[in-house]
Amino acid sequence: MHGRLPLVALILVLPVVILGTVIRIEMNSVGLYLRGFDTFAVSERTGIVEQDLQSIPVHLIRYFNGLEDSAQMEVRKADGETIALFHDYELIHLDDVRKLFSLNSLAQSLGLLFLALLAGMATRDSSPHKAQDILEGLRIGSSLILFSLIALGVLFATQFDRMFVGFHMLAFTNEFWLLDPRTDYLVMLFPTGFWQEMFFMAGGLTGFFAMAILLAATLLGRRSAHATPDRHLERGRDV
Repeated sequence: MHGRLPLVALILVLPVVILGTVIRIEMNSVGLYLRGFDTFAVSERTGIVEQDLQSIPVHLIRYFNGLEDSAQMEVRKADGETIALFHDYELIHLDDVRKLFSLNSLAQSLGLLFLALLAGMATRDSSPHKAQDILEGLRIGSSLILFSLIALGVLFATQFDRMFVGFHMLAFTNEFWLLDPRTDYLVMLFPTGFWQEMFFMAGGLTGFFAMAILLAATLLGRRSAHATPDRHLERGRDV
């Protein structure tokens, strides 16, 4: 590694790793889905029997992880009717969502691999400056994440609907995300309020991880800075 390129790369990769990890945590958390169902009275809204309602998150998580070929499933309603849960256009949208989740997982995995390689190369390099560079990159990267979260938090708190629509227009190339809450079960299961909670929870978790990295990198940097002069003194005595 030469120059400041690894430092810049670290600063850029760190947000990808942290946010990617948070997204994967939320995507795979059955409890978060079920909590949303309770909070937004999804059982009453959809009329789906409770046992089948609780099986929906498990099926969707398996689908998002490539363990199911289709997001479609049959569910029973309180009146005894059995229905196919999603319309064709909802299935297309869910396939688009799965592709985004797969892209996120790939980016997060590659980011983690880069961090592991960077740490491995630093441990093999006896120069204390290499470790200091990595710690500096972690401090700068985590600080930028925290500042960005503050700015985005203000925007999402004051203009969530506009930001939510903007996200969908940026992330998807079709309009199958425009669903009718009166007829489309996907938006009945996951109303706007659910996503608002998920966005703010993701922001909170991202901020927590960034703050933990910032504090750890700062403390390790100070300890390393104090230890470096001592090594130089020991070498001087040996000479």
